[in-house]
Amino acid sequence: MSIFGAGGLFDLSPPRAKQAAKDTQRGENKSTKRHGKDKDNPETYAPPTQTTTTQQPPNPSIPSSGSERGPSRDPPSRSLIPIPSSESSARPRRPKKGNEIEDSNLRPHVLAKDRIRLWKTPWGIRNDELVRSKLPDGVIDRTLAAIHAAWAPKSTSSYAAGLLRFTQFCDEHGVSEEDRMPASHVLLSAFVAQNAGSVSGDAVGNWLSGLKAWHDANGAPWYGNERWVKLTKRTAEKMGSGFKREQRGPVTTKHLRALRAALNLNKPQDAAIWATATAAFWGCRRLGEVTVPSAQKFDPKYHATRSATTTRVNTDSNTSGTTILIPWTKSTKERGGKIILADRDDELCPEKARQNHLRVNASVPGDAPLFAYEAGRKKWSVLTKDAFLARCHHIWKNAGLLAVAGHSFRIGGSTEMLLAGVPCNVVAATGGWTSLAFLLYWRRLEHIVLLHVGKAYDKKRVEEVSNDFEQFRIDNGIVLVDVDNIMA
Repeated sequence: MSIFGAGGLFDLSPPRAKQAAKDTQRGENKSTKRHGKDKDNPETYAPPTQTTTTQQPPNPSIPSSGSERGPSRDPPSRSLIPIPSSESSARPRRPKKGNEIEDSNLRPHVLAKDRIRLWKTPWGIRNDELVRSKLPDGVIDRTLAAIHAAWAPKSTSSYAAGLLRFTQFCDEHGVSEEDRMPASHVLLSAFVAQNAGSVSGDAVGNWLSGLKAWHDANGAPWYGNERWVKLTKRTAEKMGSGFKREQRGPVTTKHLRALRAALNLNKPQDAAIWATATAAFWGCRRLGEVTVPSAQKFDPKYHATRSATTTRVNTDSNTSGTTILIPWTKSTKERGGKIILADRDDELCPEKARQNHLRVNASVPGDAPLFAYEAGRKKWSVLTKDAFLARCHHIWKNAGLLAVAGHSFRIGGSTEMLLAGVPCNVVAATGGWTSLAFLLYWRRLEHIVLLHVGKAYDKKRVEEVSNDFEQFRIDNGIVLVDVDNIMA
């Protein structure tokens, strides 16, 4: 679809990115001392595919050399989905206080992202033996690798908290290993009920998503959709409302101007920061789509590089701009998306910022992250999300501006465009939202937006935006009761 015709600035046909191989392998680990989360990461991804397995595996012993199997000869190796070694250069850290669990050979001390793959149960071991009796090991290993590749590494790290808290709950109440998988609806409900009121509803939801992913990976039935679980989860959401993080206001053009005034755009890092800020703001993108977590976690399968396909667009409506293809977004996964940047005739122009970044950091190679910068002779450095936000916050604090969060760029950019009169469908296209998702996004944030931008814009214009959204809902055939039910 294109707002300005085929090939126009807002042509949002998503690019096809190759399905990335992920670090997966079925393996056995020796018992070690306690396992805790390496670090908490509350962000939740799309829930994993629901398994349809309902049959309890038979109860044979652990496989031995005398076990009956299918054909003993493995087929030729195919390198579509690599199966890496379970050995990793990264080592799990000593668990923090409160993250301890009882010793067990079933739960080795591994990185958080590997728990779904390497934490076992008697049920999971029996099921693994069952499927390996039907097909060669190589075929099953490849299948398991494909299953685990369905989740992004960041998702498995986030989901690991659910396995940790569920294991602590089971240890505390003496739940047998046999009863932990598949977890009954009674056990899941009790787990949710115990944590209701002590953490946010979002945290409980993420823990359940992690448990579901663990069950899915082991081919176990999942009873988390039973009514008891849904009702206790609803209670956890109500009782956990006080634990929600305070919503931060949007980044505004005042924030951008303060940032621009404090940066030296002839310095490599400052040039990269300015280009990143304008791209995130005017492109309505998540910061994770324009920065990287760390140098070690940079992966071109998920992060855009300097050599990303970039197109300059000039439309008949005198609107020119730039589109940059990115390989991965939270909503589209491997289909990727586009950063859409319309040109401006002022100092906040994202294309001018991008061109300055490319000029100042000309020696950075094409396979480096999109906003990497020079860091000495023949050296370059990634721009991490933490480093980017730290610099922004320091500048804004000195300027007497309110603190904002990383997501505030996406909120601020979309709000600025809406209040400036850009049509709702164009803003939705810019940020990569579907019609319903964008309507829900605005409904959830409207009170925050009004609180922070009311002084900067005519109140009448703010009311007009609400009317624009109502017409947007009607034009897209979105039923109001559906919106209310989703938000309830």
